[in-house]
Amino acid sequence: MTSSSPWSTFLGVAVLAVVGTLLLSSCQLPPGNTSSGPVGQASAQQGNAGTADPAVPETPSVTTDEGTVENGVRTFRVTASEFEQQIANFPIKTVRVWGYNNSTPGPTLVAREGEPIQLVLTNNLPVPTTIHPHGLHEPNQFDGVPGISQPSPVAPGATFTYGPFTPAHPGSFAYHSHTQSAVQELRGLDGMIVVLPREEAAKDRVDKDVVMTLQQFAPPGEGQLVAPFPPGTGDFPFSTINGKTGEASGGPIVVKTGERVRLRVYNASNLSHSMHLHGADMTLTSKNGHPVPHVTETTQNVAPGDFFELEFTFDKPGNWIFHCHVPHHTSNAMKDGYLGAPVGMTRIFSTEGYQPAVAPGYFQYQG
Repeated sequence: MTSSSPWSTFLGVAVLAVVGTLLLSSCQLPPGNTSSGPVGQASAQQGNAGTADPAVPETPSVTTDEGTVENGVRTFRVTASEFEQQIANFPIKTVRVWGYNNSTPGPTLVAREGEPIQLVLTNNLPVPTTIHPHGLHEPNQFDGVPGISQPSPVAPGATFTYGPFTPAHPGSFAYHSHTQSAVQELRGLDGMIVVLPREEAAKDRVDKDVVMTLQQFAPPGEGQLVAPFPPGTGDFPFSTINGKTGEASGGPIVVKTGERVRLRVYNASNLSHSMHLHGADMTLTSKNGHPVPHVTETTQNVAPGDFFELEFTFDKPGNWIFHCHVPHHTSNAMKDGYLGAPVGMTRIFSTEGYQPAVAPGYFQYQG
């Protein structure tokens, strides 16, 4: 066996040192990460730093209800009843409707991803009713269809609990009557449920999350119970967002220029509505509780029972409207608003501090 020379030994040690240095460099953690755990774990921890708590939705003209957590279950209590509600400033102002917790639409119920929920319904209506949790993938016994999934509807004066169950995934959903739907839903027994993700990527978080329910009403006269079907042409005389026509909404929705806004739009009415935003494009991000490939547009048609999540940013200040593009639906019983402005299924967005502000006469107009 031939012995190695000192020179060859030196070369061998040098090569080993270089290879070792290269191997150590390839295994080093990313800059700034001092974790001593595996590389995969360190990367995951670094990725979590890019998450944020989602914004809690707001519903102009309607309350937001986060329920109460009892024994790990988020509980929402809703009471169905008949009551008076102002829907417009003219030519009819106040009508009798059916709704939940003295509101139509009912309060927006906000839950969190992965947590069990239950809806406790008390029926103070003169007729039986049920609740259908729309899109939540509830067990069949809580689906709320009388004679099919629910042996009998909830009688007047009775209470029934839907749940507990865990919604399948985050998104925008609804709760509404599924008893005599052609009467009860069109008298106002509708509301939205929003299931928020536990956290979302910081890049996806919006600054403002706004819920809008589209409805239409056919009141026979001032203070009277709305009819389920409009007379004559079949077109409802009053079209609303969150139970109010544009001039009866009380004021604009104030946002900041450059602020990212999400609209959750639910159509609880009998007709489709072509919803159009002035001042910015909208990006469709979700339909019926599921993410979709992003599409940029200015108008989104919303069919009955549809939910759309749309995002936008005003890059220039102003008073901008969001409205149904069916012309009759931006009037109140075929009557226009202040100076001929759209009313009906209309809401105004105003960027913070913009002048001139929306004229007070728009919200005070009596026809």
